[in-house]
Amino acid sequence: MNTENNQWFAEWFNEDYLKVYSHRNDDLAAEEIDFIIDTLDLKPDLPILDLGCGGGRHLRQLFLRGYRKSYGIDLSTSLLREAAKESQTSGNLIRADMRSVPFKTKFQAVLSFFTSFGYFSTEEENLGVLKEIRSLLLSNGKFVLDLPSIAITKSLVPRSEKVIGYLRVVEERQYIAKTRRMEKQISIEGPEGTQEFLESVRVYSFREIRQILAEAGLSMVGVWGDFKGNCFSHDSSRMIIFGMRNDACVVLNG
Repeated sequence: MNTENNQWFAEWFNEDYLKVYSHRNDDLAAEEIDFIIDTLDLKPDLPILDLGCGGGRHLRQLFLRGYRKSYGIDLSTSLLREAAKESQTSGNLIRADMRSVPFKTKFQAVLSFFTSFGYFSTEEENLGVLKEIRSLLLSNGKFVLDLPSIAITKSLVPRSEKVIGYLRVVEERQYIAKTRRMEKQISIEGPEGTQEFLESVRVYSFREIRQILAEAGLSMVGVWGDFKGNCFSHDSSRMIIFGMRNDACVVLNG
């Protein structure tokens, strides 16, 4: 993977991204937040962090349910601008890299939705994100990772095409076994020409994610196959991981 591809996330998360993933809407976010609040038993008076908050759809749902101490960080100015359209949450947004989060606040929970983990090209960087999550949590604080399961590599759709408004979107997908990464090339054709974007995400097996969590000083408590509470199996397309900061662990280099 070249240097340009290493920084794909700095280019892709823009207004076109919001259009391509418009099906990831507020209704879906509401279902996911309700499930998490119930499962993690989140308290309205303790802080929550949405790590990689994007356009703010989950943050909005937290505020609607009375969780006013909810915060969001994202690297994308375009997505943060979208999130800031909701005046109630606009003051709780910060532009930051998830590898170095500028918060002194400790959180009861750190939430990572819609494959917001595994962006970076080295395991050291991805491990560093998990260590950062641990450092942000209160003692015995909780976290959520919403990840693709390795099973999706077996039913991958190599190419798809759709029309969104005046845009023609072509998506080409491949799983690269050597690097264990799912890569998607997105071509967006519109009135002003064609733009090309890349997504590249590390796909972890259940065993691998459990191991890297342990290395970061985090304990896996449960895993579901979706946000409806269905059991995770080796055929599940998602891994919804719930866990806690493990204060019994000694984290090296962090």
